Amino acid sequence: MMKQIIRFWKLIFATFMATLIVICCILFFFWQELNPDQIRAVKSILLEHSEYFFCILFICFIVMYTTLEIIYASYIKPLKKISSEAAVIYASNPSHRVDIGGSRDIKDLSAVINNFADMFENLNKDITGQILSARKETEKERNLLAAIMSELPQGVFICNKNGRILLFNTLAKNMFLPPSDSTTAEHFIGLGRSVYHLIDKNRISHAIEEIKDRLENDANSAASYFITPIYTGHIISVETIPVLDQDKDMTGFILAITDISDEIHQYDTVYDHLTAFERELATQTPGHMMKQYELLSDIVLDSMLNKVPLTTLILSDFLISLKDKLSELHDIKVELNTDKNTDKNTDQNSNSEKIPKNEKMLADNYSFTAALIFLIKNLSELCHDKRFFIFTEKKGEQVIFKISWQSTPLIKSLVQSVLHSRMDTLPSFSYILKQNNAAYKIICETPSECSQIHIIASAALKASIKGKERAPIITGSRPEFYDFNLFKKEEENIDLMNTVLKDITYTVFDTETTGLNPDRGDEIVSIAAVRIVNNKIVYQDIFEELVDPKRNIPIESYKIHGISYEMVQGKNDIKTVLPAFKQFTSNTVLVGHNIAFDMKMFKVKEKETNIKFLNPVLDTLLLSAVLHPAHEHHDLENIAKRLGVDIIGRHTALGDTIATAQIFLKLLPILNSNGILTLNDAIKSSQRTYYARLKY
Repeated sequence: MMKQIIRFWKLIFATFMATLIVICCILFFFWQELNPDQIRAVKSILLEHSEYFFCILFICFIVMYTTLEIIYASYIKPLKKISSEAAVIYASNPSHRVDIGGSRDIKDLSAVINNFADMFENLNKDITGQILSARKETEKERNLLAAIMSELPQGVFICNKNGRILLFNTLAKNMFLPPSDSTTAEHFIGLGRSVYHLIDKNRISHAIEEIKDRLENDANSAASYFITPIYTGHIISVETIPVLDQDKDMTGFILAITDISDEIHQYDTVYDHLTAFERELATQTPGHMMKQYELLSDIVLDSMLNKVPLTTLILSDFLISLKDKLSELHDIKVELNTDKNTDKNTDQNSNSEKIPKNEKMLADNYSFTAALIFLIKNLSELCHDKRFFIFTEKKGEQVIFKISWQSTPLIKSLVQSVLHSRMDTLPSFSYILKQNNAAYKIICETPSECSQIHIIASAALKASIKGKERAPIITGSRPEFYDFNLFKKEEENIDLMNTVLKDITYTVFDTETTGLNPDRGDEIVSIAAVRIVNNKIVYQDIFEELVDPKRNIPIESYKIHGISYEMVQGKNDIKTVLPAFKQFTSNTVLVGHNIAFDMKMFKVKEKETNIKFLNPVLDTLLLSAVLHPAHEHHDLENIAKRLGVDIIGRHTALGDTIATAQIFLKLLPILNSNGILTLNDAIKSSQRTYYARLKY
């Protein structure tokens, strides 16, 4: 608006100066034609009646200025305002109408625009009705799918290839809810968020690599399985299923999750009881009864285990990978039977056959590798030796890993404690062996000392054991009941500043405070936020927290937001809430109304909380000033009224947040129609507005 006024008055000034120059030229030539007597007479009149001439000039100036102001107010300003009002009608709010004063011609033009707006609104309603009618059957199918997913016995996450969550069911969400007494920052679950914040990225990446290998080899089963602990303290079994496009390129994956914490707890408890009972029977029961007991205990334990389906691994590749990881992670050198030096204690006269290069074994790659690394690492700490030998041999349908070391033998009880101890991020070592259909044997030189351990794994599946065959999901082979546009989003080397505005994930937020002076001790009493993903508000992904300001709340502030000190007393303080809010906003662009004030509130808390917000920011106040310069008011109420947004819960953090999010989505098409397409365009345009000069 200011630019238009300046441009108008520049034109008027130029016109005035040109007119003045012409008048001066005429008077100059007229003066040249006067004789000396006439010149003296003119000078005499000017000197004697100078005040009249000044009054005439002043009146002419006032008349000319008033005339120009009337022209500007009646024609120039209304035309500019009509332009922005019409843009609101066709881009955001078909119910909006032009209500502008001015000349008769302007009013007639406004009436014509409003008539077209009526037609446009009616047409828009008809089209919307037809679309809703056409989607009716699809909605039934969507609701049916949602109902089925909510009742599935497994938690389900559907993700794109970058790990962004596209869909999840209630069971998956409940599985990852942190304990109510947790003091750590929340792990937020929502559309567009990364699943790697919930499940270790390394394990999912390992599963995807395994899937890709199977797809390249045209395997019947493309699923991969692993078990892992999560931040809630539970242990889950995860089945990873690829989603392929028509060209069979991987565009995403599905995680089917089962909580196996109870099974593992039962296993550990029963195993401990059976082990203690076994020791007692060893001194009181004949040998044949001991064998019957061992058989019975295996049946009991096997019935309790939720086995991970095993996959075929090339033994030589597995051993080389194990050797490299031990060297990289723990600086432990492992010599294999394929190396020049082999274990001197290995039984070279055994009838077993050496492992050929193409020999295969059955195991869950991730958990079995982790178990062997765990075992060798702990043995290394016990014997203070960084050099180990692994000699592999095959006996029938078994592959035996003979693990030995050259330093002094270890006490058998210490080795047993390692074998029965819980691993860092997985269940106990013995449990992992059971899941991999494997066992162990301690080789003792004396009754109390040992220098070799055998791990016995399967070389081939038994006839009675069949793994699941899970085919990949091909997106073109069935109807799409949900909007999976996020499948198409690429995140590698993304240039956020040059990303189209509608493709960005936003966090819209608002704060309520004790006052308006952050530098003078005013504090935040409430923070609320909602995310915009794929150009839609995700109402289920909301952050809303009351904050204890550790000070009184003035009555003037209470009258505005309705938050009293009793409501916030005992709530988390800003040191706890702000880290959680930062995690909620990660990898998003921040949006707010007059956001400079909110960012200042965060800024003054940087030293206290060690939290700094580096996200790009957009302000709906500045964007409104960019798009509607003819309007004088850009507060939340006026913008909402102009764009047809109803504010529910004004001056509450969540109410203002949702209203701001709705306003922002209404502004996006108007920004696009004005050539503001990317985040960089929006930020630069905002910085040029008058309101951008406001500082807090």
